[in-house]
Amino acid sequence: MNPLKQLTRAVGLAAMAAVVVGFASPASASPVPPKADGALLGTWVNVNSSTRSVKQVIVTPNDNGSVSVDAFGSCSPTLCEWGSVPAIVYGTSVAATSGLSFQTDQSFLSGRTEWSRTTLLGTVRKTAVGLRLTLRELTVFEDGSNRKNYNVTEQFALGRRSKPARLGIAATGYRRGTPPALTAAAFGTWTNPTPSGSLVGLRITGTVANPVVQAFGQCSPTPCNWGRTGGITFGPSISATVGGTVLAPYSFGFKNSQLVITFYRTATGQRRLSVAEYSEFTDGSGRSNYTKVEGFVHA
Repeated sequence: MNPLKQLTRAVGLAAMAAVVVGFASPASASPVPPKADGALLGTWVNVNSSTRSVKQVIVTPNDNGSVSVDAFGSCSPTLCEWGSVPAIVYGTSVAATSGLSFQTDQSFLSGRTEWSRTTLLGTVRKTAVGLRLTLRELTVFEDGSNRKNYNVTEQFALGRRSKPARLGIAATGYRRGTPPALTAAAFGTWTNPTPSGSLVGLRITGTVANPVVQAFGQCSPTPCNWGRTGGITFGPSISATVGGTVLAPYSFGFKNSQLVITFYRTATGQRRLSVAEYSEFTDGSGRSNYTKVEGFVHA
């Protein structure tokens, strides 16, 4: 049976078929495998000196093999320090002993009121010009300013070593913020053309204002229906009214998974999705948190 037919058949499965209520909460950076690879550590400086987003990131080790992350935003005359918060470390598989990716979830307060929340997703890779940190920032606004949720991805190189000066506020869960409308071309049924993929398919339904994501995992003889969860949309800037990125959080009791779904078109105009999966195990099984990026085509 081909993946699309399996996907259609799986819709009738009862397991995990209900809409997830609210938004799933990532666990608090527990000391589970994998341990942070040494290449993650250090002070990372944005290669784009004119960025108006994160200018610098400090990744420091903890005794249990995890890391803490402190980001510095673009401010004048000095950078705005966000404060150090614990990070979840991810490897490339459930058997990985070390990881080169991390996630932080951070809250920003005005007095006692949260006005913004940011998720940082970072991965270190070896390139022709040395080690580079790819950092993705997903920010939501809750202050009624009508600034839209936005995401930006930038590159960082190792710089002069420095130390965090203050603690930040770690956040759990996800806020809806002020999302832009999801581009209409992202809706529909999507399949993974790679037979060995972690996910075999996705469905995006709902409305442009309130998209709903339904994921299907690699299982036999039929795909595992992850169920439906409300998606949070992000645009390319705080003023964008339409966005092509959706964060779909899942919580299964034994693990938390976040899907960062990005819609794009190829050079020939074909519709595509890039889906980054971040899975954190919370059951003490010893399985390593992992991240994986896969491509999807419209069915």
